Amino acid sequence: MAERARLFYLAVWETEGEVLGVVGLDMNEIRLLCVSPEHQRRGIGRALVDHVKNMTPGILFADIFVYSAPPAVDFYKACGFMEGGALDLDIGSEPMDTIFMTFRTRSM
Repeated sequence: MAERARLFYLAVWETEGEVLGVVGLDMNEIRLLCVSPEHQRRGIGRALVDHVKNMTPGILFADIFVYSAPPAVDFYKACGFMEGGALDLDIGSEPMDTIFMTFRTRSM
């Protein structure tokens, strides 16, 4: 993960020296969002998503997108994202079900 993180913007939620969550943004794609299981459902994930939403300049990008795992769709909807349809991604030799989701950063 550390090697991949060098390729895009990474924000870390840290409390008292402990990393509780991270979000990675590559241009206007959320590439990584992780919150420590024992700290989930406390607003950390939403705060990290809000952070990258605020960082993504609407002048450059009309939207932010993410390939969501199906169990995370409701989370992204709660953060203002809209479903764009199912998509199978190949990870190595294994297909992975994802849902393409977008958040509009500016009015068209």
